[in-house]
Amino acid sequence: MINMLTAVFLSSILCSVFAQRPEIVDDILPEVKRLGQTAYLNCSVINLQSPAQLQWLKKTSPIGPQKNISSDETVLIDEVVEGKRKYDVVKYGNTNRLMYQLIIRSLTETDAGTYTCQIYLPNQNYKEWPQKLGVLTVQIPPTIKNNSLASITVNEGQNITLLCEAQGNPAPNITWKRADGFPLPNGGFQHRGGIYKVYQINATDRGQFICIADNNVKPPASYTIQLVVTFAPYCTAVQDTVANPRAEVIWYKENKATREKDQIQDNDKYKLEQQDDQRLKADEKWYTLEIKNVQGNDYGDYYCTGKNEHGENQAQFQLFGQFKVSQFLVGKTCLFPFTQSK
Repeated sequence: MINMLTAVFLSSILCSVFAQRPEIVDDILPEVKRLGQTAYLNCSVINLQSPAQLQWLKKTSPIGPQKNISSDETVLIDEVVEGKRKYDVVKYGNTNRLMYQLIIRSLTETDAGTYTCQIYLPNQNYKEWPQKLGVLTVQIPPTIKNNSLASITVNEGQNITLLCEAQGNPAPNITWKRADGFPLPNGGFQHRGGIYKVYQINATDRGQFICIADNNVKPPASYTIQLVVTFAPYCTAVQDTVANPRAEVIWYKENKATREKDQIQDNDKYKLEQQDDQRLKADEKWYTLEIKNVQGNDYGDYYCTGKNEHGENQAQFQLFGQFKVSQFLVGKTCLFPFTQSK
């Protein structure tokens, strides 16, 4: 009788041990990887015995069905990328505690999302199956949507809005700057944000504006917009004249007797030239006047006049001296862009 009670007692202990419910014991740590890399998600379980099975699933949408990836170590999705299987499951540990590692190769944007590690228990309500969720984040370098104009032409005094839309993960930060390194029209050397509004466009605002999108996932993306400003000629502080569209440039010398302005022609006395200079923008030229064999009657006032469809302006120069020179260059004078407005 005692032996029989002992056997029943031992049998009940063994049954209770083997009937322990399997559990997922640790949280699945979130995984952050870059596009094209390999991700690893780990799921640790105890008391996992047949016929119970560990499964990996992937949510295809917030409310849609889940995609079955594996059952134990068997991968159910036959997908190959770059000569290797897209998914693999590797099991580590012993009979009491096991870790099932899900491997996802050649990550794409669609691989990001929530993955479920669950224990399949036959003949039990699926709502009671143990499960843990793991989140995979795929970092994606920024790209700029190609919906912006490469060149914008406006009249001086108008307002303009430059747009730059970028995508990536995490969301990129957008910065505007000028290609020539000069300050932006509204002040400062950088402007943050995809929308950049410029008020009361000035002729000096023309040039290339660069939109840079960066989210610390290399490489950053950039896009250049050429801003063309049409304006009347004007004289700068150093007596340079600028205009767009291209201006007609005429040189004059004031007649001391009549006070009239006599037009200067390119001849043996005067030399009219267009000159390049590394300090100029790509669409600009210097216009220079060279006076040869300078004599007393050459002293006086000279004018560089620029005219286009938007107006007219001029720069005045004075030649004077008390010693004889054989040649005189009236400096860097009139500056006009060659780019025509479209």
